Amino acid sequence: MLVGAAAAAAAVGLSGLRLESARSAPAVSVGEPARATQIERAVDRFLSDLRPALRRRASYPFGSSERTRWHWTVNTIFSRHGAPLTDMTVRERRAALDLLEASSSSPGFRKAREIMSLQRFLGADPALYFVSVFGEPGSARWGWRFEGHHLSLHFTIVGDDVTSTPFFLGAWPTRPPRGPRPMALEEEAARELVRGLDAATRSEVIFQQESLTDHVTQNAVRVRPLAPVGVPLRELGSRERGLAREIVGTYLGVLPTAEASELQRGIDRSGFGALRFGWSGSLEPRRPHYYRLQGSTFLLEFDNSRNDGTHIHSVWRDYERDFARHLTR
Repeated sequence: MLVGAAAAAAAVGLSGLRLESARSAPAVSVGEPARATQIERAVDRFLSDLRPALRRRASYPFGSSERTRWHWTVNTIFSRHGAPLTDMTVRERRAALDLLEASSSSPGFRKAREIMSLQRFLGADPALYFVSVFGEPGSARWGWRFEGHHLSLHFTIVGDDVTSTPFFLGAWPTRPPRGPRPMALEEEAARELVRGLDAATRSEVIFQQESLTDHVTQNAVRVRPLAPVGVPLRELGSRERGLAREIVGTYLGVLPTAEASELQRGIDRSGFGALRFGWSGSLEPRRPHYYRLQGSTFLLEFDNSRNDGTHIHSVWRDYERDFARHLTR
């Protein structure tokens, strides 16, 4: 099956990635949830390693509007605040990456580093990413953000609860001349799903012939369900439902195990078959396309419309949990 081949290729690429972490052992081992205390220890090390001027740039009150001011584009279009890795010493930068590692799953950390590494093919600095800390680590509620081109990762800690939505993952080029393809499975599994449908079902799934030009929700602070498109997964065959579950699992797999499991349980409680899948655009590789998976609790948008279908924007939004709204309102 195509997805199996894509997944194998992605796995080979991931295994060859050199992770520039300061510690000999990862902060979070495979399958281990990123506990609030682990993240707190990592952020304490990071802040203590920062020079005072950078610490001031990185620090904001929890209630600051900066916490929900976010974007995925290049810094020349959206001027970012926080402490940039480009201004950090080797020690400071390693502490920042250790914090990212402590806050993510192992696959999530690898994917973030791979997305960052793609910047070199664009003539950009792979270290032009910014770290911001909101509130006082260890207090009742606090959080932090890691953001730059094609990455926007948000972590909010309330007591022992860690919330990591929204999160944005992008990739350009999608097929680099060397190295891994960070989002191969997310693209190939969806295309395989649509291609495998019979003509009648495919005509329902494809809600318009031309691809969207970008994801609909953009960088909204809060999102509501979009207009339903496509068909519920329960109307598809078992193979297609399996591919949809693989897509969802790949996105949730970037999160700590405990949080990913909680979100998956919520999706299953509301009915996995009730999720709607819709596609627009071409079914050919390197041609513009877009797809959407939407349920009662979340929305996943995947857009690959620009640069002849070699430039991915994707975002996972949770209607109630984004920025830990369910815990902080």
